[in-house]
Amino acid sequence: MAKVSTIGKIHHFNLVQFYGFCFKKDLRALVYEYMGNGSLDKYLFHENKTLKYEKLHDIAVGTARGIAYLHEDCQQRIIHYDTKPENILLDSNFNPKVADFGMAKLCNREISHITMTGGRGTPGYVAPEIWMPLPVTHKCDVYSFGMLLFEIAGMRRNLDINLPESQKWFPI
Repeated sequence: MAKVSTIGKIHHFNLVQFYGFCFKKDLRALVYEYMGNGSLDKYLFHENKTLKYEKLHDIAVGTARGIAYLHEDCQQRIIHYDTKPENILLDSNFNPKVADFGMAKLCNREISHITMTGGRGTPGYVAPEIWMPLPVTHKCDVYSFGMLLFEIAGMRRNLDINLPESQKWFPI
């Protein structure tokens, strides 16, 4: 409930707008704005790659603005932990909006390091320090964003098991 309350208070052009929720015994749902073009992954990893690099650049910059807002401009710092193409939604004009705050962590601005209890995020996008028994910072989102940039530039997943061993992981 605390996360829902916090997410309901944040407003930024590059964050998906949260409208409401249902929290009943047999039904739990979050209601967000409709994003007509779906998620970024379908434009990066499928045969029909229709976005030009100029638009991909705009998507990368907009995503960075959304993440920067979460880190710098919210009352409580919000660490997303799962920045990946599936969580970048595109509106009808292909404006990017960061979505899926299910793994997000709220922290006070005075605390720079957070102790994690178990790993979070999607393998391939998670900063290595998440898996170490050390405190982590909001900079782990910067690592995930960097992996996203590799994928945008290369128009391929950061892990492709169909490639030869030396080319499976980004950067190749």
